[in-house]
Amino acid sequence: MKSLVLSVALLFAFHSIPATAQSADAELVQQVVQSAYIDGFANLVDISAMEKGFHPSFEVLRLKDGNIEKTTIAQWIAGAKMRVENAAGAAPEIIYTGKFLQLDVTGSVAVSKLDVYKADKLAYTDYLSLYKFDEGWRIVSKVGYSHY
Repeated sequence: MKSLVLSVALLFAFHSIPATAQSADAELVQQVVQSAYIDGFANLVDISAMEKGFHPSFEVLRLKDGNIEKTTIAQWIAGAKMRVENAAGAAPEIIYTGKFLQLDVTGSVAVSKLDVYKADKLAYTDYLSLYKFDEGWRIVSKVGYSHY
């Protein structure tokens, strides 16, 4: 019985200690998600930040009527630019915030689960996939759930 308790305690202890490299990468992944997605796309419509944080092959995948719809990064950027144009040239007010629920980094791959709030109301739960390239972490895909 003692060895079982000790084994379980050691199992939890080792799982709660992140590797230093993984912790550093986890912080970098969060920075990319915040800068490119939450701020770059949703709040400030910062095209430069989006281009830096999203890979050129990035796609949003949406399930609609049993089919997968794809939106490319070029389409997403065009939509962001249109929002600014519709707001008379001003960037939208900062109303989106993200809460990281899970972040898993394995080598050069990362997956982030976050809740996105619009004006303090839960709007989306998003899953972002990232790869680490020579220039750093970049978002390559997004799937999500709309709470509306």
